Amino acid sequence: MTLNLSRRRILLASLAASAVLLAVPAAVSARLRLAVASAVEPVTGTARSIGRGVRARLAAFGRGTSLQQELEAERQAHAQTRARLAEALAELGRTNRAGEEAKGLRAALERAGWRRGVPVPANVIRGPGRWEGSALTVDCGSGQEVAPRQAVLAGECALGVVAEVRDRSALVLTLGHPAVVLPAMIVETRQQGLVEASGGRLELRFITRDQQVRPGYQIVTSGLDGSFPPGCLIGKVAPGVAFDPTQPFYKIWVEPAAAAVGPETVWILTGTESSPPPGPPPGAPKPPPAGGGKKSPG
Repeated sequence: MTLNLSRRRILLASLAASAVLLAVPAAVSARLRLAVASAVEPVTGTARSIGRGVRARLAAFGRGTSLQQELEAERQAHAQTRARLAEALAELGRTNRAGEEAKGLRAALERAGWRRGVPVPANVIRGPGRWEGSALTVDCGSGQEVAPRQAVLAGECALGVVAEVRDRSALVLTLGHPAVVLPAMIVETRQQGLVEASGGRLELRFITRDQQVRPGYQIVTSGLDGSFPPGCLIGKVAPGVAFDPTQPFYKIWVEPAAAAVGPETVWILTGTESSPPPGPPPGAPKPPPAGGGKKSPG
């Protein structure tokens, strides 16, 4: 009922305004229309400016969205480039480290007079279930003359021995595996023994108590097994050297060398090199020819 009354009032007011405009002279009607238009102009102008601003903002928003998408694509491309660059730098660093290790290892083998094997580099494969504390897999196999029982080094440090060989990979048992026993020597005392696993640690056994052994003494390979050259670092004597008065040997734990813990590149002593027979020292007299130096009479 109230809505119908409002509609009627609006209709009557419109009719009355129309009648007034028809009743007044044309000049007065024109002035009235101009007055009404001038009074309403601020409102209509504001509405038009608001509309133009809304349209401009909508257009700018569209352009901004596309710019944001382009910037995001640029950021992703830069991130991928940085990742590739970091990977290339890491690979270059590994290559440089491998080259330095190769030089040091060759020099150490030459100093030891080692002629039984050629060092071949191999990368450690860190596949699921393969990266263990006492076994690892490398990417060299029978194609590179890898064979069981060959020595594996991490730089100039003893790491382990080859256990199984496939075409392109090999299984290496490291020091700490129950099957790996390595002849060793204490550098400072020249005492020799065996390094093997014991209770999850490395133990140097059969070192007699006739000389004092201190923590920090270096332990190297003795070379008696024929697989490892002499002088390869195994580790050092760990704190807590003990002995049983009823036993003639020390209880010595070994702290492994840092280079042998989690290596990325290892060296396998593969192949053989024949060493030339030792000749006479410089300045020594030449041996007489066969049959003696004097002619038989007659």
